[in-house]
Amino acid sequence: MMKKSIIFASVIGLVGLQACDDGRLYEQKTAIAPEGRTVKLTARLTGIASWPDPSMYVVVAGFNDDSDYALINKSVPTPLMEGEEITVQLAGIKENVTRVELCVINRLRRRILSFYTIDDAKLTASNDIEADAGTLNVGMYHTIQERVFNATCVNCHGAATSAAAGLYLTVEKSHAAIVGIPSKKLEGMNIVEPGDAAKSALYEALSTDVSITDAWHYNHTAEVVDEGILAMIRQWITQGAKKDE
Repeated sequence: MMKKSIIFASVIGLVGLQACDDGRLYEQKTAIAPEGRTVKLTARLTGIASWPDPSMYVVVAGFNDDSDYALINKSVPTPLMEGEEITVQLAGIKENVTRVELCVINRLRRRILSFYTIDDAKLTASNDIEADAGTLNVGMYHTIQERVFNATCVNCHGAATSAAAGLYLTVEKSHAAIVGIPSKKLEGMNIVEPGDAAKSALYEALSTDVSITDAWHYNHTAEVVDEGILAMIRQWITQGAKKDE
């Protein structure tokens, strides 16, 4: 009986101690700031909604000089209104990152193309970097126009008073001249067949040896040698070959 009384008293004592405590003990959670530098990038973007497929998307990403694959990245949100100012904060940027870019990457995080770059000199100047990329049109078709048609194709297709094969690839004429328009070189194919890159003469000319014949007068595979740019053109055709709004 004495033994039971001692045990009972001990239990009561423990309950009493708990009751006299300030309250229940909760696990304390402390927010730990990520190590490394932080970049806050501001921009006013148009055309970002033209990248709806998750295989390619616009991000703020960190790279080094040894690879085209992002070491760290954060998706850029689509603004509610075209041209609305947005800010993306990329934190935890380690020392091996030598530049931060506003760019397009694929699902493997490989860079397809870049719109804006913060170089190593600015990254090493401070742990908290603020940058303004300005106003940029990042639309998919706009990018194809600038990086492909304007860069190489218009030399033959529209920069002069005439255009090879009657095909104008200048800014105001290119989309209407290629989408759903029959090819003069590949019978039974359109220059661009919305939804089907394999049936599009444009993609065939840029990605295969179909143009290495006397009838074409020029090897068009020399125009686009970057696989990422070719993938972008294929993706644009596959998702409908739309003109940026």
